[in-house]
Amino acid sequence: MCALPLLADATGGSSIAWDLGVLSLAVTLGLTLGAVRVRGIRLGVSGVLFSALVFGQLGLGIKPEVLDFLRDFALVIFVYAIGLQVGPGFIASLRDEGLSLNVLSLIVVVLGAVFTGVLARGFHLGASSATGLYSGAFTTTPGLGAGQEAILNTLRDDQDRARAEVARAGLAYTVTYPFGMLGPILTIVALRKWFGIRMKDEAAALVAAEQAKRPPIETFDLEVTNPQHAGIALKDHPLLRSNGVFFSRILRGGAQSVPTGETLIQVGDHFRALGTRAAIIEVVEAMGRPSTADLVSATGDVRRSDFIVTRTDVLRRPLRDLAVIRKAGVTIARIDRAGIELFPTATMRLQFGDSVTAIGPEQGMRAVERLLGNSPEVLNRPQLIPIFLGIVLGVLVGSLPLWVPGLHTRVRIGLAGGPMLAAIILSQWGNIGKVVWYMPVAANQLFRDFGLAVFLACIGLQSGDHFLQRLREHGGGTFILLGAVVTVLPVTLIAVIARIRFKMNFITLTGWLAGAMTSLPALLFANEIAGSDAPSIAYAAVAPLALLTPIICAQLLVLLTR
Repeated sequence: MCALPLLADATGGSSIAWDLGVLSLAVTLGLTLGAVRVRGIRLGVSGVLFSALVFGQLGLGIKPEVLDFLRDFALVIFVYAIGLQVGPGFIASLRDEGLSLNVLSLIVVVLGAVFTGVLARGFHLGASSATGLYSGAFTTTPGLGAGQEAILNTLRDDQDRARAEVARAGLAYTVTYPFGMLGPILTIVALRKWFGIRMKDEAAALVAAEQAKRPPIETFDLEVTNPQHAGIALKDHPLLRSNGVFFSRILRGGAQSVPTGETLIQVGDHFRALGTRAAIIEVVEAMGRPSTADLVSATGDVRRSDFIVTRTDVLRRPLRDLAVIRKAGVTIARIDRAGIELFPTATMRLQFGDSVTAIGPEQGMRAVERLLGNSPEVLNRPQLIPIFLGIVLGVLVGSLPLWVPGLHTRVRIGLAGGPMLAAIILSQWGNIGKVVWYMPVAANQLFRDFGLAVFLACIGLQSGDHFLQRLREHGGGTFILLGAVVTVLPVTLIAVIARIRFKMNFITLTGWLAGAMTSLPALLFANEIAGSDAPSIAYAAVAPLALLTPIICAQLLVLLTR
């Protein structure tokens, strides 16, 4: 706080420089507060909200027009970065188990909105308080932004009242937000004790289920001894095609090379096979026996390297169309995409940032490297055109009116939802020419933290003005109690059903719970008690929908509880 007099003297206390200085100081102190751990839990970026509240209570505010711009711009940056982060896995999250997880998550979010609407009617809270309470209980920053935008649109003819109602929504959000962060963690603790969970047993069951669903890719060397397979080209061999097994190396006549689809099998050949264990066992039993030859140290022009896909020419093209790879005599053995190991097929399409494991002759490997790019500098350098172009498209998407049955007013997903939805779609599309919708992990984290910190600072400064006085006047205790009900009751009810009815693994359940509540502290706690990042898988599966749905719900609360 000792920096404030110096800041006031330097800026005159009323300029844009003063506004930026106050905002930055609130963010700095909030991040410092958020770094403090209490029993292994810390607030992180959320600490900015509380420091900004103190600033607002002390009368250290900034001009309304500056605050409005910074709040909306920070919100756009935050949700756009989230969309780019979760977008590549969004469609995949809707498949298999991810579909049921998303349905359960959707029920929690909608049920929370229904509870909020009922409580708002019963306690005569008003539309602005209802949307703020709901957003705080679910710690949904985009939801609050959407609700406040709906308030401004509804009261566009009365700007003074609109600002007062926006501040009221921010007040309800601020009061209910702390328990919105703590509630999911307490729910996980309560469920663990209620069901008598042993984390080691849950971890073992989860590993067994994952291996049964997605067997790991293994390598095995075999020798061909069965003459019935001699003379068959690898590409035409029915056993290899049906089992998804392919050969990455061949040792013939003491020389090692990389086989192609045209390679004819001969008795005495030694192959290195890649595939699932069950598939490899079947192939070995049919074709011959395990090989005792050392394929690694055998002579021959065979190299193994990992290349990163950074050239846009190869994006969204199936591997079979990349003639350079075939002509170079190179075999693609594995593809790592965002930490997930994929088995290459002829129809698989490369994405920017894929790590490709290739095996082949040295000259061919150089050709493949030129084809794929393999430039870490390009991968780690964010492109600005996709960011700003994506934001423009997001603003347009957010401005499109949506028709909801029973409402006379059109709903828009607004600045809180448009950029996020645009980022998800664009990251699925991948690229348009040289423009690639990809953001390095570190840059994405920076954008998300910066946007969230500035947005929370704006909310805190706006809501902190006479915070304690308004808290007494508007029943702050009631907000806290009702917010706790909305935070805990819907997710606990559905979590119990998921565990008892659907036998959901508890580690998966903790990640799902954190994702349904969009609670990063709960995810960190879930990872800690699991001793791994396994809960993050379920979190990532439901996070996109759980982030988008409250944007609609928060606006509906404004329109339906007026």
